Amino acid sequence: MEERLAKTIAAIKESGADWGLFTSPDGVAYALGHVCGIEAGPSPFAGGPSLGIVGAGGETALLVTNLEAATPSWAETIVTYTGFSYQQPTDVLENYLAEAKTLFARLKVGGRIAVERHALPSSIASLLEDHALLSIEPAFRRQRSIKTKAEIGQLREAALTASAGQKAFLAATRAGISELEAFAAIRLAMETRAGERLPVTGDLISGRERTSQFMGWPNNRIIEKGDPLICDLAPRVAGYWGDSCASAMIGTPSDGFRRLFSAARSALDLAIETSRPGLVIGELDRSLQAVIARNGYSYAHHSGHSIGTGVHEWPRIVGYEREALKEDMVIMIEPTALDHDVGGVRLEFMLHVTATGCEILTDFEHRPDIPA
Repeated sequence: MEERLAKTIAAIKESGADWGLFTSPDGVAYALGHVCGIEAGPSPFAGGPSLGIVGAGGETALLVTNLEAATPSWAETIVTYTGFSYQQPTDVLENYLAEAKTLFARLKVGGRIAVERHALPSSIASLLEDHALLSIEPAFRRQRSIKTKAEIGQLREAALTASAGQKAFLAATRAGISELEAFAAIRLAMETRAGERLPVTGDLISGRERTSQFMGWPNNRIIEKGDPLICDLAPRVAGYWGDSCASAMIGTPSDGFRRLFSAARSALDLAIETSRPGLVIGELDRSLQAVIARNGYSYAHHSGHSIGTGVHEWPRIVGYEREALKEDMVIMIEPTALDHDVGGVRLEFMLHVTATGCEILTDFEHRPDIPA
């Protein structure tokens, strides 16, 4: 049995349920291996989200539009419905609900059903009204937090794809071009490595004011000599997210920017040195914030998060988190230092927690300067 499916079944049983119902893109990808299209948002040809069903006894089924019929999945039963027809009128919602109802009956879904409450559409409420609904999130997120060997391989590939973007950021960004022009070269590098179009999220911002706000998509602003830049890249590759963040200044870095960069780099180095199984995550966050505070800068950002089929997964690297790091967690560490007179610096690596410490999955270099 696929390890992720086994872990999904364990989460269903831990939740006290007979069945699990998955409706979020990352939940469906994890439980059944079906990678939903996300870049354009909800499909106009879908009556609802891709619907994954897993039984505590190992039964698996997937409901998708006819346009997704060939998408890989390890579900035993894959049912499609007509999402669009140019030959006759199509009620895509009714098609979706009718096939979902038939699938429920075919599998004899009933009793206690564990659902992803944050992603459960109201349209299927009528199919569930006679059953006891339970939340699968607490158990599901715990199972997903420890990555399988296959997942670590996929996350490594996603991390290296993000690294390709960061190398392009350092090589292609220069004074006189717009943020959007720089981002075009960055995205091209990532997609060329992957060999396909990729969903991408993150930030590319330049200048003191923009980097002081520490988040934002690129726009037509022209990059100038002396500008600080933040480049945060998160591409999804075969259903798994990579992530990364680099910061640099165009031309010779100012003393103020070098101090910002040094503070953030010291915090990142501390995380790499201390991250290992047993370290309480809240303590890790506090130690990184303390480094930034000792250098006289504000933080205004979390210290990181876990990653997998979701770009932000539990546990997050925040001060209130009591969970400890465990072997085969994959976490993002991204300390940030802000000085509104200079700008912002955020430096991020993707770390695989090993039995004795951690390994860096990304392979780009953090450096404070980009030749003008």
